[in-house]
Amino acid sequence: MDMNEKKLVTGRYARLFSRLYDPVMSNLEKRALLARRKELLHQLSGDVLEVGAGTGINFSLYPAGVRVTGCEPSLPMLSRADQHLENASVQADIRLVHAGIGDEELADHIPEAGLDAVVFTLVLCTIPDPLAAIRRVERWLKPGGRLLVLEHIGSDHAAGRFFQQLLEPIWTPLAEGCRLTRSTDVLLREAGFEAEWERYFTLGIRFYQASLKKNALV
Repeated sequence: MDMNEKKLVTGRYARLFSRLYDPVMSNLEKRALLARRKELLHQLSGDVLEVGAGTGINFSLYPAGVRVTGCEPSLPMLSRADQHLENASVQADIRLVHAGIGDEELADHIPEAGLDAVVFTLVLCTIPDPLAAIRRVERWLKPGGRLLVLEHIGSDHAAGRFFQQLLEPIWTPLAEGCRLTRSTDVLLREAGFEAEWERYFTLGIRFYQASLKKNALV
């Protein structure tokens, strides 16, 4: 989202998108992504911010004792996340905030250098200025805090990228701002983060999964 302008998502299409999101993603999640999410989150501890909590698919994957603040700018998505929180088997202490990453009320919930980790899963593709968002959350991380990411990224093949560039103007408004060509792995390095570990994999489109820490030299 625009880092200087509040933009809370509501409306008929947002409600439709929130209803369709889990059914559309179900097969991909069961086939591959859910295991990746578990791998990313199962060893977390302390205070965590999840950016773009969506429908709450990560909630049951957080370990007991973790304190999670989940922010989400879409009110329909937040409503489904709240239902997930009530109905799923959740061990962590999770609170939801109706806010985007650029909204000042989110900063009211998070002290500077107060977080052990920030989680981005399938959300950095939708933020208009992801570099500003990454730099913002970096200020909230404790020394040694981590960014945990699971994101789809642009193709590393010329033909695939050309096809994504053709499709993106149609896809982006239909998918609530999702950019198919975004090189999130490169943006994270530009922001001064280094991977403790990282993996690339392809499920029709290319994905990037990593645990990163701030480069001490930056």
